[in-house]
Amino acid sequence: MDGFVGDPIQQVMVRYGPPANAFDMPDGTRAFQWVMDRSYVTPTYQSNTGSATAIGNSVYWSQNTQISGGQPINHRCAYTMYGRWDDNLETWVMTGFERPPLACE
Repeated sequence: MDGFVGDPIQQVMVRYGPPANAFDMPDGTRAFQWVMDRSYVTPTYQSNTGSATAIGNSVYWSQNTQISGGQPINHRCAYTMYGRWDDNLETWVMTGFERPPLACE
């Protein structure tokens, strides 16, 4: 988001769409937030154990299969940029941003 500092809000919107939230800060800036959902599934692992038992002329196979993983993980990330109104451009110009949590990068 560092690349958008100094740009009008429309430049950010071209890349990320309209913000999900916008609210005024006490110092006169406006905070714009984009929310992005990320989902993935953990890897699935399978382990097999078994044994063969001979009884007479026959062999009986017993098997145990254990499956783990495959859990869906959903993570919501909010990206916040700050802007000031520019009377000459008649739009909000980005002045800074909040670094998202490390899990969002």
